[in-house]
Amino acid sequence: MTQTAFAREVSKEAREAKRMAILEAAAKIFNERGYHSTSMSDVADALGVSKPFLYYYLKDKEDLLYQCSRAATEQLHALLDEVRDAKVSGWQRLEMLFRRYVHVMTTDFGVCLIRNTAQGNMNPERRQKLWTGRRRLNREVERIVAEGIADGSIRSCDPKKLSFAMFGAFNWITFWYRADGPQKPETIADYFLDIFARGVVVPAGREDLNARP
Repeated sequence: MTQTAFAREVSKEAREAKRMAILEAAAKIFNERGYHSTSMSDVADALGVSKPFLYYYLKDKEDLLYQCSRAATEQLHALLDEVRDAKVSGWQRLEMLFRRYVHVMTTDFGVCLIRNTAQGNMNPERRQKLWTGRRRLNREVERIVAEGIADGSIRSCDPKKLSFAMFGAFNWITFWYRADGPQKPETIADYFLDIFARGVVVPAGREDLNARP
């Protein structure tokens, strides 16, 4: 690599690092104040930079929200790649996916994706791109459920409805999870997955061992 090419590469990496720092600050503020109550000035003040500095990296506030949400979507697609080739049963693959999913959904980017991308916060084209990415995740979960039904690790059910139920439960975590709270992401994932795996009703004639003092 020539000296000039190396300088360009370093500059590209430095620019990306600054862009990510802006997005991380923006996502945090969006989550704390809400998208409509956040201004570009708020983000600039949080970073100790000028508004023109922000506009060098991003077009406007809507672009900030889109890029924050896109960062979460990219992380979700990466976790799909992690679990896709695992040599495990369908249910075990589902567990792997949602344990990783919780860790993304408890980051500022994950929270921002769920809580701030409501209709009206960005133009239809950008919103459609995000939904396309999220639908890919839904389809993957449906496929995993179908595999689990086929291998006997998941009882017969509607894969799409189970996918909706699980995402509904896990996405809601973004509304109550607190990083400084008593529950860690992995603990929450274990609890939720146990409910989906075993349910909450004790079969007739059996005693709930967990209810014993």
